Amino acid sequence: MKTKPPASEEKSTARTYDLVLEYLKGQILEGKLTLGAKLPSERSLMAELGLSRNSVREALRQLENMGFVRSVHGQGSFLVNEAGQGFSSILSMMLLLRQSDREEFLALRESLESAAYERAVRLARPQPIQKMEQAVQSMERAQEPGQLEEAERQFHRSLIEAGGNQLIAAITEALSSQGDLYRRETLAQLDEATRTPLLDTHRRILKALQTSDAPLGRAALAEHFKLIQ
Repeated sequence: MKTKPPASEEKSTARTYDLVLEYLKGQILEGKLTLGAKLPSERSLMAELGLSRNSVREALRQLENMGFVRSVHGQGSFLVNEAGQGFSSILSMMLLLRQSDREEFLALRESLESAAYERAVRLARPQPIQKMEQAVQSMERAQEPGQLEEAERQFHRSLIEAGGNQLIAAITEALSSQGDLYRRETLAQLDEATRTPLLDTHRRILKALQTSDAPLGRAALAEHFKLIQ
């Protein structure tokens, strides 16, 4: 029968993880460690933090599971930013376990896209706006559900890009897997009476960015999310 480790050992494992994480954060803040850089060796971490090899390995394993470390056999461990994948998995589990639902998910997406839109109006970045224009044209020409789905996805990704906020972009990307599922479900149920006003909201959001008309796009974005609820 497997016994539970003593409470002191559990606390030690958590403390080890915190020590390694805080050390790496300090190295990043001091400019000694950057994205993609190789982490100090296990031996160096052991000596610097006064930890055992097993403790250091366990801490690095936890960081790898979180998406901040990638271990390459024979080369060592490297600092990466793949946390979005883990966040996407957590979100999917929350939805499966009914800790969240479609309504909450869309409310979060609307908040993110609204924030991106407000920045996009001010920045007026031509390249992502051009992508949105191409996406609208593709939506108008789409004959198959898959074509409409891909064009709609491109429109909203370009809207996030137009906002120029990397954190919003990262969170949106982490949500993309579940978002694609809901988008597919929504578009599969479209009839002509719903498709026309939905396409029109995209046209108005685009026009608002092209003309720097913040209220127009704000109203169109709110209507868009009301239609897909």
